Amino acid sequence: MAELIAAGQSDPAGLRELYEQHIDPRRAAALLDIERGQANGEIVRDADAELLLEEIFGAIYYRMLFRSGPLTEEYADKIVDQVFRGLRVRKSRGR
Repeated sequence: MAELIAAGQSDPAGLRELYEQHIDPRRAAALLDIERGQANGEIVRDADAELLLEEIFGAIYYRMLFRSGPLTEEYADKIVDQVFRGLRVRKSRGR
């Protein structure tokens, strides 16, 4: 993926194709998951879903592009947990 993104810097049409065929569908599905979580009360409603995606995917792509560490499922889980930790709706005791 990093190589495709790098090649896309000199091939805008290729980069656009990569985005449209691979990145955008995954992004749209993740956005729906966040919005579903907001609708059913798992995630605070005033969270900016688009910004949440950029926080999560930005960290993943940073690690992938700069190879600052291993890109593992555990790492991805930690990012998602960290981002959503402050956005989860807290259940009141006694309710």
